[in-house]
Amino acid sequence: MASGSDRISALPEETLLHVLTFLPAHEAVQTSLLARRWRNLWRSVPRLWIVQKDRFQTMEEMNKFVNRILLLRDHSSALEECQLDITSDLTEDCKHVDLWLRQALCCQVRSLLFDSHSLYQSELADAPLISQHLRKLSLDNVKLNDCFMDFSSCLVLEDLKMVSCSFGTKISSKSLKRLSISYCDFDWDTRGCISVPSLLSLEIADLDGGLCPFLERMPSLATTFIRIGRNCEDYNIMDDNDTSVILDGISDAANLELTAEADEKFAPFRCTFIRDFRWCPTFSNLKTLLLNEWFLVANINCLICFLKHSPILEKLTLQLRTNAKHIMNADGEGYSSPSMLREYCSASKHLKIVEVKCNEIDEVVHEVVKVLSSCGVCLDRINVKQWKSPSSCFSFEHKE
Repeated sequence: MASGSDRISALPEETLLHVLTFLPAHEAVQTSLLARRWRNLWRSVPRLWIVQKDRFQTMEEMNKFVNRILLLRDHSSALEECQLDITSDLTEDCKHVDLWLRQALCCQVRSLLFDSHSLYQSELADAPLISQHLRKLSLDNVKLNDCFMDFSSCLVLEDLKMVSCSFGTKISSKSLKRLSISYCDFDWDTRGCISVPSLLSLEIADLDGGLCPFLERMPSLATTFIRIGRNCEDYNIMDDNDTSVILDGISDAANLELTAEADEKFAPFRCTFIRDFRWCPTFSNLKTLLLNEWFLVANINCLICFLKHSPILEKLTLQLRTNAKHIMNADGEGYSSPSMLREYCSASKHLKIVEVKCNEIDEVVHEVVKVLSSCGVCLDRINVKQWKSPSSCFSFEHKE
């Protein structure tokens, strides 16, 4: 090899751009000083990773950098992903975020991710996003208004993830396929609405507060995971003129996991799952179902109702923690007596596997097995397992 030869710069441009995708954006820009071949490569890098930590002393410095790198970008080159990561703890530093997101859209970004470690939420403008290229959007620790959450102008958006966000009253998209909402707040006064008719996968986990959102029908839904925290409760008075909040919207799901924090302070009349059983739909596509101990309320009537309305159910998993008896004895307003429900209940003839996972085999477990048997489930299909703790993953995605 000749002394001083630069073989790296001789590589194809596609290879060099791929190398730059592994660098934070400010380091990718610095490669322009290496040689003439590298001078403008950073303008076409397909992935931008812009990080505040250990690079920008102030948010103003970061704002200037973000504005410049997006403005000077070669717009003829595809921007596959743009990730913005801030750590500032000053509330006024969050004001730039909305503009950054919209500038990235002007660069025809496909995947846009914003991650915030700030003590304060970044409030985004009450105006919709507009893009013909955006396919994935991930937001962390932001305040979202109604207009922003109308994604009808993001024509190919398929994947939406929100963590530690607060919402207005509606999330809507006709193109969305996957929706994940974790540790978020909904409005306390007005029930929110989620309208995503093309959805395939739904995850709503550990809602921090507010009223559970009303879910509109999702006819293509395959997998659903909903875990309600103790602070997300329904204090609204419901009567016979009301409609189902959650269950009707997810009644087309093939795989369903519904859990709720059900400790000693659990108030069944405030749990949306339980209240929804007044309008229990038929789960005509449901094959896999997982429930935790909230189903015990009112002498296990919720479980009986599920068995009655799931004609092709194949696998049922029930998770029980110690001291679940207080839930089984709790009042379930508006239910028929257990004997009346069991008389007309016959479990799916397709039901082959029933797993009861518990900390200890106690009288509650025995009662659950008794109810299953009275609904036509053969005892040899019921497998009682002792376990240590529940998993936050989809049960139907577990591989033995």
